[in-house]
Amino acid sequence: MVAASAVIRLGADELGGAMAIARGVHRSCASLAALLVLAVFWRALQHGAARRGAAVALLLMLALSAVGWATGTQPPPAAALFNQLGGVALAALLAWLGGRAARAEALAVADSPLAHAALLLASLQVVFGAVLVALGPPVAPALLVAHAVAGLAAAAVSAALGARISSSGDTPRGAALVACAALAPLAGSLAVLPAPPFVLQAGHATAAALLVAAVAQLHGRLARSA
Repeated sequence: MVAASAVIRLGADELGGAMAIARGVHRSCASLAALLVLAVFWRALQHGAARRGAAVALLLMLALSAVGWATGTQPPPAAALFNQLGGVALAALLAWLGGRAARAEALAVADSPLAHAALLLASLQVVFGAVLVALGPPVAPALLVAHAVAGLAAAAVSAALGARISSSGDTPRGAALVACAALAPLAGSLAVLPAPPFVLQAGHATAAALLVAAVAQLHGRLARSA
């Protein structure tokens, strides 16, 4: 859903007739996400686990649906910004709830500083990037620097967290986080090439959202040990 949204947002001038396909994919993914949120909320009510997180996910999903319905296919900048950030937040929250519910061992408390820092920095990178796209000049230079610094810091801290997790015996999850941490700055570097195709720009947005979700999933495992 996040990837389809990025393609629609950034490829308006290049997709042509394929825009209808992109919108159809986005609607289908949004519908599946809504069903997933409802299932998570129902399970939380039944088992009494993570009810607050599930309730927030449900409210966020309803808000995104309402804004999307009210603003249509050409939303104003404020609505587009809310849709972009809200979609990433929903993906991250679902990943966090998945971490809470996973059968894998909880993340060690010793890893909590890295987990907190990685989630904060990855979230800031997404926020700065979304505002950068929405506002543009004259605040673009300052936001661009903040976005780049937050992105590099998020990648470094996430890679360190992934290495710690791998060394503790959970190699698959640690390696996956390291891969996400490497992909995000790589996609960002390609996106700032002169006149980059919208596919690279959409890939950058998707990679950033993927990093947030990966860190959030591990952060959810940390919450289980608290």
